Amino acid sequence: MKNTPITLSALVAAMAFSGAVSAYEEGDIVVRIGVTSVVPQDSSDLLALNGSESALSGAVGGNATLDVSDSTQLGLTAEYLFSNKWGVELLAASPFEHDADGTGPLAELQIGDAKQLPPTLSAIYHFDTAEKLQPYVGIGINYTIFFDEKVTSEADATFATLGLTGGDLELEDSIGLSVQIGTDYHLSDDLSLNASIRWIDIETEAEITFDSGDKVSADVSIDPIVYTVAVGYKF
Repeated sequence: MKNTPITLSALVAAMAFSGAVSAYEEGDIVVRIGVTSVVPQDSSDLLALNGSESALSGAVGGNATLDVSDSTQLGLTAEYLFSNKWGVELLAASPFEHDADGTGPLAELQIGDAKQLPPTLSAIYHFDTAEKLQPYVGIGINYTIFFDEKVTSEADATFATLGLTGGDLELEDSIGLSVQIGTDYHLSDDLSLNASIRWIDIETEAEITFDSGDKVSADVSIDPIVYTVAVGYKF
C-alpha cells in the first residue's frame, strides 16, 4: 500500500531551529511509547509456480503479484544518550499483522496473512536547540522477524482448483537499513511529545509449499514508511 497519511512538512520545519542549549545530557535514558503505523511502499515480482512465472500466469489467466496491507500497533523506543547530542535507540513494538493480497487475476483474493516484529537499532543525532521543539535524525539496522504465516481458506479453495492443496506459507526474515527523522516537544524537564517518520528496507521471499511439493513464490520488497506519535519520559 503506497499511502502517505502524514507529511514531512512539520518535521522538516522543526529542523530550522538552532541554538546552544540541549534538552538532553550524557547518561539520560529516554523511553517513548505510542502508536506506530507501518505503511508498506511495496512491490512484488510476478507470482511463480515452481519458479516459472508463465506457468502460474497460464493457470490463473494472467500475471499476478502480491500487495501488502498497512498495520498499526503499539510502538516503543528506548534511547540511551552518550552525550547531549548522540544516542543509541532500540525500536520495539507489539506484533504487526499484514494481509498479502493478490493483484491482476487474483485481485479479489486475500492469499495469506502474517505477523512481524521489527527490532531496529539506530544511532541518533539530536540537534542543539534553545526551543522546546528538538529535532533529531537517525540511521540504523533493522531485523524483521516474520511468524504465524497462514494461507487463507479462500486462497486454499482457489489453489485447489489448480490441483494444489495443503498450502503452507513461509516468509523469509529480513535485515536492512533504517533511516529516520523525528522531533521531541519538551513539556517539562522529563516529559515530552514525540513524532517520527522512518523508512525501513525490508526484502522477503513469500513461498507457499503444497502437499504435492509444488511451490508458488515471489520476491517482495515491503520497504515501509513507519509513522509514530508517542509520549516520552526521560530518566
